[in-house]
Amino acid sequence: MSNKEDEEKGEEKKVDIKTLVSIIPPASALKGSKAPPKEKRIKIRKRSDVDKGFAIISSKLAKDLGISDELEVSVKGKRIKLKVILQEGVPELEIWANPQDLITLGIEDNSTVTVRASK
Repeated sequence: MSNKEDEEKGEEKKVDIKTLVSIIPPASALKGSKAPPKEKRIKIRKRSDVDKGFAIISSKLAKDLGISDELEVSVKGKRIKLKVILQEGVPELEIWANPQDLITLGIEDNSTVTVRASK
């Protein structure tokens, strides 16, 4: 008779574990609450038609990084803040800047830099 009682208790424990597991959310539900990136490594291109102190970026990149009016470009420990001009024709992984701004950073055309929203 004790074997039957043990089996009934074992079954009850299994049921309890199943109910507990059903409370835990799936991994896909937890994955959705990811914060957007704060910075991104992209290429910077020389464009003489861009005014000094300004940068032209794609509107999609600005939206992804939360950039509204100013951005910060950093490379090799140097930083520069530039005002933003949004355009649709710019490739998403590029920003266009004045050649004099690139000389200030000590970089050449098509260099990889880190871009983030300016505080």
